[in-house]
Amino acid sequence: MRADRLVATLLLLQSKGTITAAQLAEELEISERTARRDLDALGAAGVPIYSQRGRGGGWRLVGGARTDLTGLHSPEARALMTMAAATGQATPAFSSAVRKLMQALPDPVRMEAERAAQSVLADDSGWGNPNSLLAESNKDYWVEPLQSAVMASVEVDLRYNTPRKGVSNRIVQPYGLVIKRGTWYLLAQTAVGMRSFRLDRVVAVSPTTTTFTPRDDFDLETEWQAITASYTEQSSQLRVTAIAANDALGILRGMGVETTAVMQRSDGRWDVTLGSWNAEILAAKLAGIISRIELVDPPTELTQRLLEMGTELTARFGAGQGVQAPTD
Repeated sequence: MRADRLVATLLLLQSKGTITAAQLAEELEISERTARRDLDALGAAGVPIYSQRGRGGGWRLVGGARTDLTGLHSPEARALMTMAAATGQATPAFSSAVRKLMQALPDPVRMEAERAAQSVLADDSGWGNPNSLLAESNKDYWVEPLQSAVMASVEVDLRYNTPRKGVSNRIVQPYGLVIKRGTWYLLAQTAVGMRSFRLDRVVAVSPTTTTFTPRDDFDLETEWQAITASYTEQSSQLRVTAIAANDALGILRGMGVETTAVMQRSDGRWDVTLGSWNAEILAAKLAGIISRIELVDPPTELTQRLLEMGTELTARFGAGQGVQAPTD
């Protein structure tokens, strides 16, 4: 857009003091003819600029005139560039916006912001074998097309993959995007109400020609809080009281067990409350560290599943299977 270029041109004049049409064209990736036309347009709009011919000449603001289009102080610019660097792979539009913003900053502020950006590295690749099933897909690939659909209030045909149902197509009305701990989610109205969709499970996005009128009472933060509260409640349908070793707390949380530490005992162990979707899932997660946990009045379905798992493991790896029991 021309307005975007004119603002960028003004910021470059402010930042560099003097700039030629050739330099402007290179910075903004436009032709010299377009650059000259934009400089003339600034002058016609009342911006105090003039051109100086000859060696060392170029375009400049009269009397060093400045416009504060950023209003950023040094700590603000440093924080912005740090967060920008931490986003990892950026879209071309984002990279262009950051570049233009940097050009608008005064030299001392810009130099500090650049150093801040250079002090942070974002690595979006997974650990280990990139072909592993644990390797994560591109989590932000669908952000741009879905954001465009949100802003245009256009229904989309969402091809979505879930662990239980597999791949299916859904027509949804996109309302907003949320990023939580590095994972993007789409909030969309469906035939059964407002739902959230993980973008790393999206297979394809196809905007339709059907528009919709967003709800007047919709508030993205409020809707997201309702969804997360519902998820937390459902994911803790089964609650179990236990006594856990101090080093077991991090393991439990790392495995995704809802773990609430209530009180630490004199021996260093913790009274905790464990939450999960059901006994099957909780038993599978507890089995590997059951020696570090003492269950207090566990429900029958949990102890029964743990017993079954122990029996299955003994049958496969116990006596008579070529495994020698450990001795002191």
